[in-house]
Amino acid sequence: MHRPPARRQPRHPEEPRLSRTVSLPAAERSVADARRFSRALLTEWGLEELVDDAALLLSELVTNAVVHVPDTAGDIELALTRAHGHLVVQVTDTGGHLPRCGQAGPDSENGRGMWLVEQIAALWGHHPSVKGKTVWFTLALPSAAR
Repeated sequence: MHRPPARRQPRHPEEPRLSRTVSLPAAERSVADARRFSRALLTEWGLEELVDDAALLLSELVTNAVVHVPDTAGDIELALTRAHGHLVVQVTDTGGHLPRCGQAGPDSENGRGMWLVEQIAALWGHHPSVKGKTVWFTLALPSAAR
């Protein structure tokens, strides 16, 4: 389930590849900033059907980065890419704590974020990056957007 993305994917000339990145501080306010960024970008790209799922899952990944990476460790980088019939969302931080799906108790306030990612995303995973690690997920593009 936690397969790293292919290092190099073939380009399909019939489908334009769109990508945008943003850096945010490793601070709580960045969760809301990440949601706003993804909502605006997906609307610009005509992917309104993916806005809610992408914003929810991105919130979970950014929250994990904020919780597990100290403020002084550097920024969190978000990258959203539309290519090959999927939206690929990546969150890169300087932390070494790898995400996993945990078992949250019925009264627990934490521990469900990666479970949500696993349930909603087409694929998700993580891999080392120059800065630390990248956690990613994909959502299939709606049929009309392919």
